[in-house]
Amino acid sequence: MRHVQIIFLTAVLFIPLVCSKAMAWDDITTLSSGGDAKEISINRDIQKLKICCLDKPIIVNTVVMREGGKKTPFTLGKKFTPKEEYVLDLGGKHHVTGFRISDDLKGMYKLEVE
Repeated sequence: MRHVQIIFLTAVLFIPLVCSKAMAWDDITTLSSGGDAKEISINRDIQKLKICCLDKPIIVNTVVMREGGKKTPFTLGKKFTPKEEYVLDLGGKHHVTGFRISDDLKGMYKLEVE
């Protein structure tokens, strides 16, 4: 009976560690909105892109996911207020070589990937 308790305790301690690592976001870059579209190099397998508005309002018009020569556009047309976040689900795991983001206004925002 003691070994069952040890296995249970190990599972209770180990599972949250595995799950928290799997759901961790990696910071990619911080950008200023406005001006020309931004090219962001990624070169890794990801499933989601998080856009975090930092200080002033921003607008993200489009996000184009690049996988080598393949381009997949996502039209957002979304205005963000400071501290607002948006998670763009890429529809499964992709080897993303980069993103091209078209934005507007004069705020700052951070990109994170999972």
